[in-house]
Amino acid sequence: MRVRPEWLHGWSGRSFDLGDGCTEVAILGEGEPLLLLPPLPGFKEAWLAVATRLAQRHRVVTFDLRTRFAGPPSWERLLDDLERVADAYAPGPAVVVGHSLGSALAQRWALRHPERVRALVLSSSFARVAHRPGQLWKRFVEQPLVLAGQRLLPEVLAAALARGCARRGLWVYDQACDDTVLAFVRHGIRNLRIADARNMVQLALAHDTARELGALAMPTLLLVGDRETQWARSATAELRQLIPHADTIVLTRVAHLHPLSAPAAFTAAVEGWLAAHGARGVC
Repeated sequence: MRVRPEWLHGWSGRSFDLGDGCTEVAILGEGEPLLLLPPLPGFKEAWLAVATRLAQRHRVVTFDLRTRFAGPPSWERLLDDLERVADAYAPGPAVVVGHSLGSALAQRWALRHPERVRALVLSSSFARVAHRPGQLWKRFVEQPLVLAGQRLLPEVLAAALARGCARRGLWVYDQACDDTVLAFVRHGIRNLRIADARNMVQLALAHDTARELGALAMPTLLLVGDRETQWARSATAELRQLIPHADTIVLTRVAHLHPLSAPAAFTAAVEGWLAAHGARGVC
């Protein structure tokens, strides 16, 4: 697997004890702390394309989410892990940014510890998972076919399939996903344990904060790509109703992978919004 050299500038992982196991934490930059919470399946490397950019003004902290549990998958266990990491590397108020599944964890963290969240950025987020009729094809036919092809086909054929999907905007891809991004995502798909993916999907399906989000008082930004699925855009619209004071930024010509496919636009949106709310880090 190859990634762009600039993505790796300052990036290094360190082992961190969770009490009943270990995770890996990456810390970059100096300034106001900014916690990056990764999407499914929970790999911190999902933030590689934006971490160095954000680290120019912030002390960026990100880590791998737990994917294995002693019992059933538990949001409370993930929150306990986040608390350990935050206590160690971001003990005061921090900017908290979550994408997709990570944004669900960010919501729960903000509800549990509002005093620890200086500002909240929810990217491609959702209050709950709803199966709307118009999305059944994409979720239960298109998505499994693309994932199976990326995981099981020989590399040359899987790469060709990914390029075709990106051109057509299938699954989470968009036309801004170049070969580097496609190969990076494919590497994750091909090396992910099915059991780990199942655990994290169960957590996503169990997530429902719709009745609680009105209690959030900190500055909140909702980010979504204009080429994401109708379900994702509807989920953002629902969040806008549930968090009335939240601002919304729609990133153009990108879909669900915008932290990877459009890192400059993602970073500019976050930094511009933080500056407007007095939550920008120091150089």
